[in-house]
Amino acid sequence: MFPRRVIAKSLCAKKDEEEALLFVLDQMAVWSGRQYEGRPIAAAIGFDRAIKASEVNFHDVCHDDFSAVMSNGFDTMVVCDFIGRIAGHEQLEHPEAPPSFAPNRLQAIAQWAENERVAVVLNRSGDILIFRSRELVFARRSGRWHYLKHAPLLTQMGRPSDMDVRTAIYESALDASFARTGACIGLVVAAQNNKWRSVATSASDYLSPAHSKKAKALAAMIADRPFHKLDRRLRQELLAIDGATILDHKGRILAVGAILKVEGGSSGGGRLAAAKALSKLGMGIKVSQDGRIQAFREGEDEILDPVEEIFRIM
Repeated sequence: MFPRRVIAKSLCAKKDEEEALLFVLDQMAVWSGRQYEGRPIAAAIGFDRAIKASEVNFHDVCHDDFSAVMSNGFDTMVVCDFIGRIAGHEQLEHPEAPPSFAPNRLQAIAQWAENERVAVVLNRSGDILIFRSRELVFARRSGRWHYLKHAPLLTQMGRPSDMDVRTAIYESALDASFARTGACIGLVVAAQNNKWRSVATSASDYLSPAHSKKAKALAAMIADRPFHKLDRRLRQELLAIDGATILDHKGRILAVGAILKVEGGSSGGGRLAAAKALSKLGMGIKVSQDGRIQAFREGEDEILDPVEEIFRIM
């Protein structure tokens, strides 16, 4: 119970605002365990101080089932003032300049959450997400709240030196985490450019030259563009392919869906072993299907885990 009050206090200016936000968080938690017409509930509630509201409070309509389906949790939301009075309904467009620090599927809502606005989202996986300043700032997964600090984590990654490539890797790990698809990403530093094939041993996974039907099809879709120049939706779909996506330090895509040669006796599952093997070439990132993200350098050193609240989204 304590974390939710800390969250409310950090986002609100007054006690009545805190209570309104706490009610929405608790209602989202209730909905996360229910279904409507046989499907999990997804919803979004926005708080805006600069809006004229009605006399109807969100609290008063939550006893009626219709309140759970008045937004889709992706690009529509019910909007209230900061004490919970309903002001209207927003239908959001996909932004032309999408926010980096928000899951791709929720960029429209993240874009809306600017100028002190706050948006609370329940997705169909049962996660509760809170957006402010066009960023995902809090996430509740498996009953635990986490605070995300994106910019410090980008610094902590340390590589590649090209910040556009580094940001694209971070964004795509975030997307895979909240889409629950899982992912394995390898970054090959310049000094290891000639060694990555000793880990990804099947030439059928290589994009250049592309020999297999899979590689030729993916090469046609990618069209020689580096990873950071691809649409985030395409990047997410590449990462969802079983196996590892391997990039060089400039963002060039070397292999997709690569099956790796890993040492026997590795603990923690194949994806974890693959990420550690890739880390010997520069950096390896594992995204579990439960949403947890881990990154490694030099085989064993976990670099995205010193503060659990920053990047472990479980």
